[in-house]
Amino acid sequence: MRLLLLTLALLVACGGSRARPDPDALTPAERARVATLSPLGPVPPDPTNRHADDPRAARLGHRLFFDPALSGPGTVSCRTCHDGPALDDRRTPNHVSTGTGTGGRNTPPVLNASYYRWTNWGGRFDSQWSLVLGAIENPEVMNGTRLAVAHTLFARYRAEYDALFDVPLDPALDPAAPDAARFPPAGKPAAAGAAPGPWEAMAEADRAIVDRIHANAGKAVAAYMRTLVARQAPFDRYVAGDEAAISPAARRGVRLFLQHCEACHKGPFFTDDRFHAIGVVQSGAGVPDEDLGRYTDVAPLLASSFRSDGPHSDGPGILDGVVRAESQRGQFRTPTLRNVSVTAPYMHAGQLADLAAVVRFYNAGGGNIPGVEKSPHMQRLGLTDAQQADLVAFLESLTDTSLPDALRAPPVR
Repeated sequence: MRLLLLTLALLVACGGSRARPDPDALTPAERARVATLSPLGPVPPDPTNRHADDPRAARLGHRLFFDPALSGPGTVSCRTCHDGPALDDRRTPNHVSTGTGTGGRNTPPVLNASYYRWTNWGGRFDSQWSLVLGAIENPEVMNGTRLAVAHTLFARYRAEYDALFDVPLDPALDPAAPDAARFPPAGKPAAAGAAPGPWEAMAEADRAIVDRIHANAGKAVAAYMRTLVARQAPFDRYVAGDEAAISPAARRGVRLFLQHCEACHKGPFFTDDRFHAIGVVQSGAGVPDEDLGRYTDVAPLLASSFRSDGPHSDGPGILDGVVRAESQRGQFRTPTLRNVSVTAPYMHAGQLADLAAVVRFYNAGGGNIPGVEKSPHMQRLGLTDAQQADLVAFLESLTDTSLPDALRAPPVR
């Protein structure tokens, strides 16, 4: 009898210690989908910039990124609005960003930005290098001019520029040159309806020279931006097999993400790189009353001489079939979710303060704006408070802002 009781006790003990199925464990099909979300591979090639991966271009671009001389007043640089952990705008007030003036949108991160096909919230630019050019000459961002950029390159970076690009800087950019009057110290194309300025008084051939120099400056900065990559988030370690790399809440959030978010935030970069209207109302300090996003940005993109299939591109562009359409009203680019936990405030004009607010917004099915056709993806989710917290925990697991200190700091000459 004692032996029987002992045997029964052992059976009960063994049965009690047997691992129970984890109700939160992913199914094989879900694990297969998760495997498509990591690792984040190399930065895609940029055929429009033949110096995109040239270390010499990256070194020059690094210096230009931090140089306030490219701005009109000489007081702001690219770094001014890209100073956060993910190189986004972390200054206050930061609903919309301020450089030499107040813009209408919140500055997106530069870290990992070279994975995007389109740049800016509305796709106003179709390459990283053309974005740089637009920022330099935007009155609210840097308020610089392409003529001043050319003179800055000649005065401060002539050796590096001439060693990199096929056509050296024109000697007439030297203020002491006999024909220096060909290149006024500052100037850019006059805005529509404005009186002609120094730019319009220049010979067409000299304007073409300056445009080429301006484009090359942007290509150098874009080469530097391509080095700003961080791809080892806790989530990546989880996908690689380290179950403990993320919290139980984050693991529960993975399933919620697959159910409700992956349609638009797909692949290792967590974006479909498309434009959607989700009904974010214009609100907050400095936010303009109206912003139609993609609809607004397509026209200047197509009109730009620096577009990816334009005369200053080094290879084939991506604009085939791009036209302005009424359906683009209120559409904004799907941002990557990598590093989203450190890039508050959220949405194109910083309308939502934290990730909890973002998840609540999507849980409610987004917002509604008269005259804007909301994406069919925007549906009420019906998540409980606990599930919303799990989804936030997952989003936090996508954070990796590690960069070598030398890339974050102004370069040493």
